[in-house]
Amino acid sequence: MKKIKTAIGLFVLSLSLWACSPSGKKPDMYIEKAALTTQELNMAKLLGAGDPPAIYDFKLDDTVQTIQFNTYELDQGQWRLMSGGGGHQFSDDTGRLAFDFQDLSEGLRTAFQSKGGSGATAHSSVPAEKSDGMSAATSFLNGLTQVDYEEEIPLAVQIITSQSTVLSYDVDHYFTPEQYDSKGYEHVYALTVRFSQKPLSQLDQQP
Repeated sequence: MKKIKTAIGLFVLSLSLWACSPSGKKPDMYIEKAALTTQELNMAKLLGAGDPPAIYDFKLDDTVQTIQFNTYELDQGQWRLMSGGGGHQFSDDTGRLAFDFQDLSEGLRTAFQSKGGSGATAHSSVPAEKSDGMSAATSFLNGLTQVDYEEEIPLAVQIITSQSTVLSYDVDHYFTPEQYDSKGYEHVYALTVRFSQKPLSQLDQQP
C-alpha cells in the first residue's frame, strides 16, 4: 500500500443550477453519494470496500440504455483512455453504482445495481512504471451532479508522484487537466461514468 506523505485538500466551491433555483429542487437526472444505512455500511466493510465506500445512487429517465465506466491517464495535458472499465446495457431509471481500487493504473472493480438486474466488471493491468514509495492522493465525487446523456462524469481522480507534497483537487478539475499537468506530477489517473441513450454495441470508447 502506498504511503501518503502529504495531502493538502484544495476545496473548490461549485454551485450547480439546481442549487441556485428558488426551490433548491434536484435536477431530473442526477448522481449523488449514497446515504448508506448502518447495516449497509457494515456489509460494505465486511466485503472489503473502502472507508467510506464509493457507492452512488443515480436517477435517470426511461430512455437510458447504457452505463459505461472509463479510466484515463493524463498524457501531456490530455486524457488518454487506458481502459473502458466496463459497460452494461439496462433500461431502469434508478439504480446504484460502486467501484473499488487502490491504484488505478493496476485496475479496478466496478458494479451497478438496478431494479432490472445488476452487473460487475473487474479489470487489472501491469503498469509500465512501478510507483512503490511514491505519494498518492485520491479525490472522489462528493456532491450531487447533474447527468447529461453521453457526457462523462468524473468519479475519482488519483495523483501518484515522487513529490513530497500532493494537492488533492476536486474531481471537477478533470475538465481542466492542464492544472494537474502544471504541477509536474508523474502520474494522474481518472475514473468516469457515462450514461447513454445508445445501445452498448454503438457506444464509442472515447468521450
